[in-house]
Amino acid sequence: MPEQSLVPAVLCGDLNMVRCFSGDAPADAGLPVARIPFVVASTRAGDPTFGSRHVAQTAVLSDPVTNPDQTAEDLRIVAERTGGRPVLFYGTDAMLLCVSRHREMLARHYRFLLPPAERVEELVDKARFAKLARHLGLPVPATVTSVEATTRAEVMARVPLPCAVKPVNHTSFRTSAAVREEGGLPWKAFFAWTPEELDKRLEQMRRSGTAFVVQRYVRGGDDHITSFHAWMNARGEPVAHHVGKKIRTYPSGSGESTFIEIVEDPEVTRIGLEVVRALGLVGVVKLDFKRDAETGELFLLEANPRFNLWNRLGAASGVNLPLVAYAELAGLPLPHTGPVRPGLRWASVEGDVRAFLLDYGPSGVVSLRDFVASYRGPKVFDVFAWDDPWPLVLTLAKRVGQRARRAGGKAGRP
Repeated sequence: MPEQSLVPAVLCGDLNMVRCFSGDAPADAGLPVARIPFVVASTRAGDPTFGSRHVAQTAVLSDPVTNPDQTAEDLRIVAERTGGRPVLFYGTDAMLLCVSRHREMLARHYRFLLPPAERVEELVDKARFAKLARHLGLPVPATVTSVEATTRAEVMARVPLPCAVKPVNHTSFRTSAAVREEGGLPWKAFFAWTPEELDKRLEQMRRSGTAFVVQRYVRGGDDHITSFHAWMNARGEPVAHHVGKKIRTYPSGSGESTFIEIVEDPEVTRIGLEVVRALGLVGVVKLDFKRDAETGELFLLEANPRFNLWNRLGAASGVNLPLVAYAELAGLPLPHTGPVRPGLRWASVEGDVRAFLLDYGPSGVVSLRDFVASYRGPKVFDVFAWDDPWPLVLTLAKRVGQRARRAGGKAGRP
């Protein structure tokens, strides 16, 4: 099929999303096309993703966190530039909310498949999700919101220690005073093991003005977290799905994924499909579960109806969910999916080395020998690719520039 006759795609995402579409990805998935035309859209003019040899068209968007109305208008202009009605992909909570909240206007210019607007809001906001999960009887840990309980006693009456304190959404949490107090690391939650620690966490969140939930801690390390990924068609039927497991995050326990792996887990697949149907979801879905280290009980931690870094690993393992979405929305035959390649891993090497040196290594959770051994076997990487090295060069140059500016700033202080 000639490229000119294909519906283009607009990718609001990073290299992980680009590599689901580029190189041999369409042919590997059995699509009758050599190349899918796509535009990469980012809020950063110097995004290293733009340096990929696979990226021919780029667009810079307004930040959906601070100016979502302008982001939606920018997206409309990008669609008009393509000369068609492209398929739209969104990779962050902020972009998901922007698309969902402007869906009526954007649907005139794009093809996408989202759950109802109210359900999207309920999934992104952890306080609203906690209430929804209770109503539907989903297998979530005991949870209380910062509206329902304000004191240590009120929290502990409903959620036992240890517990996790989580912002209702991550969008502005990274720049909050609470995160700055804890070193500015990419925390997604704080933990409290004693009543005194709970007091500290509650006070930190209040000072930051951050709405939050307190959730029972599910015992076990990062490697007890598994996630279910699927594309559900407009009738809510599963078209393709796979399961993955976290190995390491930074910071450990509640940070960003740095090392993950494709696994086969029939229980996660079964419960994942039950949860997706109970929530009435369509389109792309990611569910995070944690299996209690002592009881083996599986708990649902969160649900996200957007594309994410796991899609790159899933594609490399034989289940390319972004291409499934593209084919369905563009009216093409569906690509081949599966069987998955369990054991294939994805690494963010920079983040993973930092995780080992600052966290897993000093705590004794992972030895140097085990860390090195974990890199044996097939894997794909967050930024690096043998056939597409320029984004890594740009990323490293950016790091050097940032450090030089920080060093210059310190040197200039009296």
